[in-house]
Amino acid sequence: MKTKKEFMSKTHICSLVCAAIAGATTFAAPLDRSKVAEEAKWVVHLDFDAFRKTAVGSQLTEKVLQPKLAETEAEMKFDLSLDFKNISSLTAYGPSFQKEGDGVLILSTTADVKKDLDTLVGMAALSDAEEKDVTMVQQKPYLLYNLKGSVFIAPNVGGSVLVAKSKEQIERGREVIEGRVPSLAKSALFKDYPEVADTFFFLGMAEGFNAAKNIPPQAQVLRETEGGRLVLGEKDKNLFVNLVFKGKNEESSLKIQQILQGLCALVSISQQNEDLTELLSQTKIASAGRNVSVDLRFPAAHVVEKILEKHGHGEHDQDENEEEIVDEKKETGN
Repeated sequence: MKTKKEFMSKTHICSLVCAAIAGATTFAAPLDRSKVAEEAKWVVHLDFDAFRKTAVGSQLTEKVLQPKLAETEAEMKFDLSLDFKNISSLTAYGPSFQKEGDGVLILSTTADVKKDLDTLVGMAALSDAEEKDVTMVQQKPYLLYNLKGSVFIAPNVGGSVLVAKSKEQIERGREVIEGRVPSLAKSALFKDYPEVADTFFFLGMAEGFNAAKNIPPQAQVLRETEGGRLVLGEKDKNLFVNLVFKGKNEESSLKIQQILQGLCALVSISQQNEDLTELLSQTKIASAGRNVSVDLRFPAAHVVEKILEKHGHGEHDQDENEEEIVDEKKETGN
């Protein structure tokens, strides 16, 4: 019998699964509204395939994310098929804004997650721990696993992997995907926002947060809104951010626009940071009906430089990064 040290510890098992899920937690296809429950109050969609193709994404993946995941895998001395590179997209949604509220993650990947989970179950069974880190909860009507008693994972639901904090949430997500309960597909929710460039990799939307009780004083502008949307992407060598607030009415929208313009002016005057001042000078705030849009754009190369600098990469890496971005743009014709 091998000793416990020869198997993965609780920390290592959590590191692998959580790193993979969290890595899926930064569009190979647009948001599939048919997989999101009709009662969703917030939705987050991340397209990792699109992200990895951007200048920012390719550099962040190669020089920051992959090395960290490689360190985790080296500590475990164990290989699983799930990897940041084979995660295509992730969609998360929930029916409330409570910190411990319900929510479901929908993971799209080419990895064999069932095989990975079966392997982890076997490894956990061989340990001498009384409570196993990973267990199979059920086989029918669908496979369901539990991680450390707090996370449930269903690996084969309509070609997706479902992750949630309870079996009930997994079952609800499964019913939505299988079309047995209403989804956003036929709902008007989140549809009345302006169109954005199709080169984005992150989408976040929320409705009804103006009714939340814990809005801080400095964010009271949210009281004038019914909802909002945040989009991040890369186009023409620039990383762009598009933030939209939907006012309760046109009067509220005017208030929101005035507050945002005032904040930009105040920050611009009070800050001595040249980068921030330049960014604010190029910020565009506009309104159309009840929607108030804030558009920011900044050079992708500059963003990558700051990220690498923060993670301890020197000037040599930054020079290489600039050359790589130029080469990538030549290859893609952008």
